[in-house]
Amino acid sequence: MNIKRNGTNYPIILAPGVFGFDRKKISYFLGITRYLNDMGFQTMHTKTVVARVERRAMVLKHQIEGHLKKTRASKVNIIAHSMGGLDARYMIAKLDMEDRVASLSTVVTPHRGTSIADWGIRRGGLVLRLLKGLLRMDTKLIHDLTTESCRRFNEEVENARQVRYFTYSGSKTKLRLNPLFWPAHNVIMKEEGENDGLVSVKSARWVSASGGLRRTPDNGVKYMGNFKADHLDLIGWNLGLKILRSFNAKRFYHHVAENIKKEGL
Repeated sequence: MNIKRNGTNYPIILAPGVFGFDRKKISYFLGITRYLNDMGFQTMHTKTVVARVERRAMVLKHQIEGHLKKTRASKVNIIAHSMGGLDARYMIAKLDMEDRVASLSTVVTPHRGTSIADWGIRRGGLVLRLLKGLLRMDTKLIHDLTTESCRRFNEEVENARQVRYFTYSGSKTKLRLNPLFWPAHNVIMKEEGENDGLVSVKSARWVSASGGLRRTPDNGVKYMGNFKADHLDLIGWNLGLKILRSFNAKRFYHHVAENIKKEGL
């Protein structure tokens, strides 16, 4: 049974990036789940663990299966932010979920990795110990985000023919970015060009002339454009800095949901 309100044919699942938390009063996708529901799109968000892609993909699968059972829907549409896009791709391709997913829309996902992860690995011990100590992070996940690891990922994780793929990128000039992103922006700008403070446009858009990805006209990736936003803007966070409030995350996710609806999904 598929449930359609005034939105998409299948429910929307929001899949978070590295720190996929959810609390009663605050969540990773700040105010976005409720907003999309208010706009007529049946929307649920998921949580994750700070771990490598394989484990995160298992967590995502378990939650989606629960949502499918609860809603009695046959499929879902996934909108994934950052690393969540890699989790979803792995889940679809490797965990027998291709027939349970209608579409995957990725928002600033490092499909080709990010050079800030390369930088962290090159710096070695100190950077990784800080991440593990301060953020309780499984630092092995940093390896999953390197450009070399994502090159192998793209060779091994093929797109499902029946799933539609859409990608969105973000970028800002350094002076418009949250200052927390300035050091990473400099590193990525030098290696990959314009970026959102953590992920380059080139990596997020996924589709490029250099390609190397196995696609057919029926299951190709459709790039939906670049938005003037940084990595946190794209989940509704601007840390209260007025100069950074020009981007409306709720309106952006409504735009993504409307695209899914237009595609008949």
